[in-house]
Amino acid sequence: VTQFSPSILKSEGVPVYRTVQSSGQFVITFPRAYHCGFSCGFNCAEAVNAAPYDWFVHGQNAVEIYSLQCRKTSLSHDKLLFGSAKEAVHALAETTLHGKENLKYSNWRNACGKDGVLTNAVKTRIKIEKERLDQLPNHLKMLEMDNDFDSVEERECFSCFYDLHLSAVGCECSPDSYSCLRHFKLFCSCEIEKRFVLVRYTMNELSTLVEALEGEPHAIEAWATRNNGVVSASAEDACMNEQDMERAMCKTKNCEEGKSLPSCPGTNERSSSPYSHISSELVHLESHHET
Repeated sequence: VTQFSPSILKSEGVPVYRTVQSSGQFVITFPRAYHCGFSCGFNCAEAVNAAPYDWFVHGQNAVEIYSLQCRKTSLSHDKLLFGSAKEAVHALAETTLHGKENLKYSNWRNACGKDGVLTNAVKTRIKIEKERLDQLPNHLKMLEMDNDFDSVEERECFSCFYDLHLSAVGCECSPDSYSCLRHFKLFCSCEIEKRFVLVRYTMNELSTLVEALEGEPHAIEAWATRNNGVVSASAEDACMNEQDMERAMCKTKNCEEGKSLPSCPGTNERSSSPYSHISSELVHLESHHET
């Protein structure tokens, strides 16, 4: 991590603030805010990663920006997003189909609906995925991704480190290496017949997921009975209301930057920091497609 002098940041127009955290106090870092600090003597401190569900849009922006900058992320945003969506559908099934009510189910229900923040976040991610799949050659083989594809370790694009939870492009020549949909042309020089695309869900399945989040009973039932997806261990707790947020501490720490070379070599290891960035307004990806 490179730390600039605050005077340099201020000279470039970056707002800089300072605070002193005393015992029993929380410091919350919001999207697009970077922080650093030091201890004034011995202390025992704990940093916690937490975010309300309306921050998913910031998470999507962060992973797209990291991909463009060839930087590693600290967690799988797609795994968290779709794991949360599945938890939300389960909650909708309990309330809509079985008539059960509790606070957790109510929180998830508030994030859903046709204009719900979770629904819109899933729609945005599916739109990005569809645009990139449509740019692949029509004769590229499409295969179903194994459920445990990234269950042990997270899979990343060899070039830009983009998370490959939803899809990956591979080749017979490199069984343990994959690319994202944007960088499949850079992966190898093998014939197209040797290459393939792994997809976790078909577009029809993802469309049904959106319908379920919007409250369609048939779609809720279809997704609630599925047992072939991966839900992150913390997905249940990803839905937080404002009162929860007041009690939570959301800190982010910088990940190690990869070298910004055209070939995007980056770093050889995932960032040692367990914290993730959440940043910026929605980026318009159309201008960044590979030509």
